[in-house]
Amino acid sequence: MRCCHRHAAESIPPSDPHPFSLPGATEHYAAERPVRAEHVRLELDLDFDRKRLSGVCTTRVSAVRPVSTVTFDAVDLDVSQVLVEGQSTRFSNSGAHVRVELPAPLSPGHACEVAIHYACHPRRGLYFWGPDAGYPDRPRQAWTQGQDIDARAWFPSLDTPAQKATSEVIATFPAEMTALSNGVLVSDRTDGTRRTQHFRMEQPHAPYLVTLAVGEFEEATDSAGTVPLRYLFPRGRREDALRCVGRTPEMVRVFQELTGEPFPWSGYAQVFLTEFILGGMENTTATSLTDSVLHDARAQPDYTAEPLVSHELAHQWFGDLVTCRDWPHGWLNEGFATWCEVLWKERADGQDEADQHRVVQLEGYLGEVRERYARPIVARRFHAPMDVFDRHLYEKGGLVLHELRRRLGDALFFRGLRHYVARHRHGSVETVDLARAIEESTGHNLDAFFDQYVFAPGHPELKVEVRYEAEDARLRIKVRQTQRTDGGTPVFRLPLDVSVTADGLDTLHRLEVTDAEHAFLLPCPTAPTQVRVDPRRDVLGTLDVDKAAGLWLEELRAAPESRARTEAAVALGKHGGMRAVEALGDALADARLFWGTRAACAKSLGRLRTPEARARLLAALTTEHPRVRRAVVAALGEFRRDADVTARLRALVEAGDTSYFVEAEAARSYGKVRAPDAVAVLEAATTRPSFQDVIAVGAMDGLAESQDPAAFPIAVARTAYGQPRLLRRAATHAVAKLAEVAGRKREAVDLLAELLRDPLFRVQMGVFEAGRALGDRRLIPALEGTPLEDPRARRAARETIRALREGEPQAREVAALREELDRLKEETRALRERLEGLTLGSGAPKPPRTRAAGRAKPTARKKPARGRTGSKR
Repeated sequence: MRCCHRHAAESIPPSDPHPFSLPGATEHYAAERPVRAEHVRLELDLDFDRKRLSGVCTTRVSAVRPVSTVTFDAVDLDVSQVLVEGQSTRFSNSGAHVRVELPAPLSPGHACEVAIHYACHPRRGLYFWGPDAGYPDRPRQAWTQGQDIDARAWFPSLDTPAQKATSEVIATFPAEMTALSNGVLVSDRTDGTRRTQHFRMEQPHAPYLVTLAVGEFEEATDSAGTVPLRYLFPRGRREDALRCVGRTPEMVRVFQELTGEPFPWSGYAQVFLTEFILGGMENTTATSLTDSVLHDARAQPDYTAEPLVSHELAHQWFGDLVTCRDWPHGWLNEGFATWCEVLWKERADGQDEADQHRVVQLEGYLGEVRERYARPIVARRFHAPMDVFDRHLYEKGGLVLHELRRRLGDALFFRGLRHYVARHRHGSVETVDLARAIEESTGHNLDAFFDQYVFAPGHPELKVEVRYEAEDARLRIKVRQTQRTDGGTPVFRLPLDVSVTADGLDTLHRLEVTDAEHAFLLPCPTAPTQVRVDPRRDVLGTLDVDKAAGLWLEELRAAPESRARTEAAVALGKHGGMRAVEALGDALADARLFWGTRAACAKSLGRLRTPEARARLLAALTTEHPRVRRAVVAALGEFRRDADVTARLRALVEAGDTSYFVEAEAARSYGKVRAPDAVAVLEAATTRPSFQDVIAVGAMDGLAESQDPAAFPIAVARTAYGQPRLLRRAATHAVAKLAEVAGRKREAVDLLAELLRDPLFRVQMGVFEAGRALGDRRLIPALEGTPLEDPRARRAARETIRALREGEPQAREVAALREELDRLKEETRALRERLEGLTLGSGAPKPPRTRAAGRAKPTARKKPARGRTGSKR
């Protein structure tokens, strides 16, 4: 499963994180299994007009211990009859479970078939969609979504990941539609206006992976060797669909090589669904994808669906073939799939793109720690299993695997991975199973590693000080771990790579960090021109490097790793000075550099906000790469009330750009610069169609940034049912940001309370984000009193209530702090420019040769400190 996350914004100083477990949370452990499910047969009839599902679920169960009853998970199912081996039997239905009394006790190893006749108007698990007054063009579809524990909401089941069984789905629906389910299609017949398709899955899989999707689809086919591939998509969207999934055959080959396991199922299908409540879902053999990722040729240079497509495909091995035993260990599903996104980038698009994608994942995880909580990846205390489907489970889980790979090296890491898959195929696993498989195949005991990174919260927060001591011909590198350790976060043991360039020679040192503070002394006969700490930004944690500006300048100019150049660009944006502006401008203009580095240069120039920085950014507005151009336009948004910048942004908003995303960013920046006519210009842009409505969303964000009271009624109008879905969410947030300046907070509270009941999940989720921005406690009764079906919404409501009660900063207070920060930055920048001549000079040495050094040993070691170890923020 891939959730639709927002990536974290620029780093902010951390505060004490909230606890992950909210009041009322309980401990969760794997369910007992007195019986095992062997086979599930679903015979279903779908009534689209009544949004009703009816049918029979027949489950063959075998006893593990003597049993006289079998209890099925069944939420809001109207059960009319239960048969055991064809004979009617007594049962009870609590609304959450159906308890079946067996006619005779079942002995261990013996089996029986239990057939439950039922009907429901499902609120979860299976969703009916069709046109209505607000969205008259929406297609008619019905689709399922079983993860985490929603299989029970559309069929009676033993709804736990460890209950793997073979399955059949026999679905009847309107004749003009087609269906997709697990396994192979064994029969297809039409009787008048009704069509029945029968699918059979011959290999066992978990109940949350049982799927059914019904609608009017077009289809394309392909193959990956002997594996048949199917793509189902809305009519008229063939080319858009192939832009998303066209490289699936290559992905299959990469993941087969990675796992050492041929594609484990009979075939693989991907279907694009309307209003899907996730990014994607890895149902066995039949992945569901949101149709919002379908994109045209204009969007292609800026956007790719391949992280989503590769993520869901990887689950066919990690999650479907090898499945977590219970949800606290769900990172063994989601962390692996998230790591596979990076692996696919590496194999398909190169190391630079892989590093870029991985650092975005790191920023997402670190953002969750700053803004919400830090928790162990394996956590058992929560309200609903979906609570753990967060950036710890996904991004940190994937980063743990990357951390493990860099420590073991590729040969041992992939050997261990293949042994893990081979040993546990078609099985259920916990974290210890991964650790033991790697130990058996490599000889490495990883208990301490998993204790630190999986079973404890937090991550290393490294402060590194680099100083060259010419008189001793050595480089002193001081490393401190500054994370708080009073909440269970450990002092970590980790390798830290440092590449030193001196006399044109590049030497790689691996520093072994084991305590809270170290000082490493590296021999260095001549002054280094580069000292690249963690040059590809591999470390799972934060990294703050203090070194001379001249080193950053040279690394931006000549570092062999694009990631190291990008880190230098970020650092120079904080350092400032004329030489920094010149170096950043030169790198921004250099089309030979990786786009991510150039985009970082643009952002740093925007942060510096000097006349020279502005000139460099304006000159780069015509750069060819759309992602760089987008970064340039975003950076220009930092030049508030600048006449030249305003004129250029207005021209771009009105004339448009070949890139949807550049055009959207121009609209956003036009509001940020507080242009006097921003409301009129941006209101027109909110009606402009684009992929995922990015232009309209950018314009709405710009209206919010304008802080013009006249923008408030525009934002309110765009929240209405029938407006584009993503625009509605952006407008909801804009209402919250504009309410204070418009003097209409009461109206904003009432609107957010109304939107809590919106039928579209993503609009509901936007209310919680908006509620925290609004900061008005009068929203709390609506948050407490509105019934919310989705556990993600319930969790978000609880967190929003907590934030409002604790009194998060109001928008005006944040704005005042930003203004004061801007003033201090200007004063600091002036001081830096006066001290420019005192920084280490930047030469222009030849490209360095590379050699590897042995593992460096610390010359000084201190005992781990308790609490915060001297952190400066």
